[in-house]
Amino acid sequence: MEYPGGVERGLWQRCRGVAESIPLPEPFGIRALTDSLGRLRGRPIELVPLSGPAHSPCGVLISTDRADYIGYAADTTALHQQHIVLHEIGHLLCGHTGGGAGLSAVVQDSLAPRLSGELVRRVLGRSAYTQRQEQEAELVASLTLHRVLQRPRSSTVIGQLAEGILRLGYGIGGARACGAVRHG
Repeated sequence: MEYPGGVERGLWQRCRGVAESIPLPEPFGIRALTDSLGRLRGRPIELVPLSGPAHSPCGVLISTDRADYIGYAADTTALHQQHIVLHEIGHLLCGHTGGGAGLSAVVQDSLAPRLSGELVRRVLGRSAYTQRQEQEAELVASLTLHRVLQRPRSSTVIGQLAEGILRLGYGIGGARACGAVRHG
């Protein structure tokens, strides 16, 4: 069987299983989703809007002993923010490690009120995600969004726009990371 975007079978199956395991709230909303996942996992997931120049990462995941923090670009569309958060949830649910290398000053400043300086230094010392991990997170995000769009309530204008973007992404080999900068 041919998988969209030339994705290999094993990767597709793993990501589909992860995406299908995510309990989608009704009505769907990112905050409702992260609250639900936090309860299921027994630790909060905090959403942190990030503002900065165009070359800043559009998303980041930082896990601490207390909580998981998902940073997302504040200066983009709601649909893109949703996809960024779903991408970071993909990293979280796939058990990926790394992703802290090269966090921008914008990310550090946004997280500073929530995290100790020692923790930020430890996070900055970790290695970056592998290309495979980025592919998994991106595919989990896309498949989860696809599940949301298949529900009857997704017939809104935003749902139709998201579905078109999702199809376009599959047609050109999957959605790309934000800009040329690695994101979490």
